[in-house]
Amino acid sequence: MEAKKPAKDGDVVLPGDYLGVIEEYLPGEGVKEENGELIATRAGKVRIDPERMEIHVEPVTDVPPLPKVGDVVIAQVLEVKPQAVIVQLLTIEGRKDRDIATSKLAGIHVSQVKNGFVEDLSKEFKVGDIVRAKVIANEKSPIQLTTKAPDLGVVYAFCSRCRTPLVRRGNQLVCPKCGNVETRKLSTLYRKLVI
Repeated sequence: MEAKKPAKDGDVVLPGDYLGVIEEYLPGEGVKEENGELIATRAGKVRIDPERMEIHVEPVTDVPPLPKVGDVVIAQVLEVKPQAVIVQLLTIEGRKDRDIATSKLAGIHVSQVKNGFVEDLSKEFKVGDIVRAKVIANEKSPIQLTTKAPDLGVVYAFCSRCRTPLVRRGNQLVCPKCGNVETRKLSTLYRKLVI
């Protein structure tokens, strides 16, 4: 029986390819350990970190992004409940080139809307609003977001009466068509982002 050859730094591998043994390296991203052997779990280039004694497989193609804690996302409000707002993630800021690779639902709990007491979530968000928010937890579904910072919150809103885009006047939103006045948890970037 021919001895298996360990992978070298820079080798191109496919899922299931043998990379080496657990006594040599710790498995990093794109590598799993099976019965003491290190196996590639994705196609890509082998990268060996001699300082950390770690081997990983770097994808050759760009993988769809996953929202990480600290990422700023753009989302659309789907539902406003008494304790939370359910949104659909549209993009990760800075990664408009690729679709998000996970469930696109996320939540903003009433405690994460703004600093201070929120009496009624329906005065802060309405269905259809476009929101800029930051990811604060992503280990379980739905992803948890916050809009507490001044630059986070609603960046684009429509009149709840006639669906005309609302114009900001101070801390309120005014409909230029029907004159309806509404409130939201506004971002300082309201209608300044290209979406």
